[in-house]
Amino acid sequence: MSIEKKIINIIKSNFGFFLYILFFVILFRDFLYTYKIQLEKFLPYYAYQDQIMYYLTGDDKFDIEAPMNLRFLGLWIQYLIFKIIPCVELAAKIKLLIPYENYTCVTFSSALMNYLSLCGILSLTFSYCHKKLNLDISESILTVLLTYIYIDHVEAFTLDRISILYLLTILYFLDKKKIAITLILFSAIVNEKIIFVLGGLFFIRLFFNNKNYYKEFFITTLFSALLALTIFLFYSTVLQKGYFQSDLGGNGLYDTVFSNGLDRILAIFLSKSGFSNGLLPLILAILPYLISIRINTSKFFFSKLDLLIPISLLAFTAGGGMEQTGRYVMYSMPLWLPIFSQQLLYFLKKE
Repeated sequence: MSIEKKIINIIKSNFGFFLYILFFVILFRDFLYTYKIQLEKFLPYYAYQDQIMYYLTGDDKFDIEAPMNLRFLGLWIQYLIFKIIPCVELAAKIKLLIPYENYTCVTFSSALMNYLSLCGILSLTFSYCHKKLNLDISESILTVLLTYIYIDHVEAFTLDRISILYLLTILYFLDKKKIAITLILFSAIVNEKIIFVLGGLFFIRLFFNNKNYYKEFFITTLFSALLALTIFLFYSTVLQKGYFQSDLGGNGLYDTVFSNGLDRILAIFLSKSGFSNGLLPLILAILPYLISIRINTSKFFFSKLDLLIPISLLAFTAGGGMEQTGRYVMYSMPLWLPIFSQQLLYFLKKE
């Protein structure tokens, strides 16, 4: 075999890795853009990087409290980046905005982690579609492009990207039970929305689609949910480091969910902001399932009942507010974007 063929075979067998390197190089402006926005706080966002300062100093004023400080994986990776990778500082004039020592470098660690997660999502999406879902090259590439477009609905400054990457990793390894079960269990220290999405997916597969292969996954997801709840209750009640977000003046957990949670959900249908931040992303998420009722183009199994998963994510709107709906719904993106890309190409080929 010639050297050229050997190189081609190596690239083909490791195409996801080469894509990651390619995305890391060509999308680097995305990192600089988000890094500067975070530093200047040009857009409002939840400052997860403050938790890194808490790890460094032990000062309670930096503790972002439960459940935010319980999304350990993203926080620990930020901490490792802070410790290992040299900090890159931007223009000197930005230093005038520094609210505390090390602010620039902990923000750098947050921005870099999110950028690495973005590149990971794009490259793993291709590998997942092509290797696991058996989509052809054009369908897989279109799914990657759609992912890059749709990911703008989630925050680039917090832990959304790494959480979606973790969810996508679980989906990638569903054909390897031991790895998948381990990843599902550790979802408890990544993000509760992953547990929510997987719980809905496995519940539908097991009880409505009669696929017993998912039984262990569903049980593990329940254990992961219990573990996440136990950790949260320990932090919020025993350690008194919980974020209760009460608007009733009481001590209940997330009273806003019960006092005006329904109003928050309904607001996505009643305001201009609700249309763009909530209703449009929801429509985009359920559209592939609605199209599949009339046109079946999929090369892999999915249930039409899966449209209940993005709809059910509105439960988080009750706590987080109407403006966050798009973020929540897009957590289900790895489930329906491969379906949508096939449908788009089907219509193009039909023309």
